[in-house]
Amino acid sequence: MQKSLNKKYKYLLFDLDGTLLDTAHEFHYSLNLLLKDEKLPLIDFSLVRNMVSDGAGALITLGFGIGSENKYFESKKQKLLKIYQKVFLKSKPFQGINSLIKELSNKEVAWGIVTNKPKFFADKIFNELEWNLKTDILICPDDVGKKSKPDPSSLNLAIERKGFSKNETIYIGDNWRDIKAADNAQIASILALYGYLDKESAANIKATFYVDKPTDIFSFF
Repeated sequence: MQKSLNKKYKYLLFDLDGTLLDTAHEFHYSLNLLLKDEKLPLIDFSLVRNMVSDGAGALITLGFGIGSENKYFESKKQKLLKIYQKVFLKSKPFQGINSLIKELSNKEVAWGIVTNKPKFFADKIFNELEWNLKTDILICPDDVGKKSKPDPSSLNLAIERKGFSKNETIYIGDNWRDIKAADNAQIASILALYGYLDKESAANIKATFYVDKPTDIFSFF
């Protein structure tokens, strides 16, 4: 896989879950507690980890075998999020992310977060980790009429707010939705292979660049 062509970008945008933040353990705990309460079989961590970037709905499908058309789907999703609300601030950045953010600050490179995570959760994480002191860009579906990636609206808003050109901007994510959103926004993309993707899924995602660890991103700014 292509790693880098050494092009430098002035504005780096990041996905949150699976790219900056390792949230898999908290979601695994929350889903299994819900399943335990309903006397259903528990789910292995590796299966949850592979689906975290697909959101809470995907975890309900994984755990209960039902889709969004099921009349119980939304209520179970809300129960899952209620449990998650009690533990979500325990999530930690991936190894190397703090060094990456420090280097972005040292070089005064503009950056921000564009996520499908609801604002309620993302905003609290943003402030808990004090990332709000380093960037003012945190864009969630709530900011763009509930439109989620791969819709490009959230990326377009982040670009508009800082005034950089699309040629100067790159988006880093760990999921096909992130890369498709970047394509739809007509900006370059980086697929984070250290995130939650398995090798087979990663091989089918056509990003502009690929990185094996967060510090590999240094070469892009």
